[in-house]
Amino acid sequence: MIRTLCLATLAAFAVPAFAQQPAIPKQTELVLEDQFDRKAELAELRGQVVIVVYGDRKATDSCRSIGETLHVCWHPDAKGQPPQKAQAAPVVPLANLKPGQVSPNVAVVPVACCGKVPGPIRGVIRTQIAKASPDSVVWLDFTDTMKTTYGQTAGEPNVLVFDAAGRLRMKINGALDQSAMDNLVKSVQALRVEAVK
Repeated sequence: MIRTLCLATLAAFAVPAFAQQPAIPKQTELVLEDQFDRKAELAELRGQVVIVVYGDRKATDSCRSIGETLHVCWHPDAKGQPPQKAQAAPVVPLANLKPGQVSPNVAVVPVACCGKVPGPIRGVIRTQIAKASPDSVVWLDFTDTMKTTYGQTAGEPNVLVFDAAGRLRMKINGALDQSAMDNLVKSVQALRVEAVK
């Protein structure tokens, strides 16, 4: 009788546990500013799969390289083009779309993690980044938001992937080897397909 009671109790708790759907990540609110002193929000990019590539000053070159590589993955006409033309390159269309369906874009967003600096220094940093990147928007983090919210490996590129609904779906802190890059590309492509279902 005790055995029957234990099995009944186990069944009562086990069935609901297995029947639960996996948790859907919440939409993420990420609000920073850009080098032109404008508000920069993740919410403005809803409908697109967004890859955020961020790092500190020592990671600038590797972040730029990864960002350009990822942009060209989904916008091959951007290869070898100046920044303004590269940004306007069309996204590779998804196969088997229904008539009228549009292929989701992949937006690669660079974020410069500048650390907590006084107001006057922010202006100097903004000016330097605007001179270095006049045709591409770079988001600036002056409050350590990226580091405290998502983690950050110093001196290395860090990557976040948000789906078309603005939910965080992947996070990579530190250098990406070929396996991690392949997994990233595969995951982003799957999120594009998911967005049109």
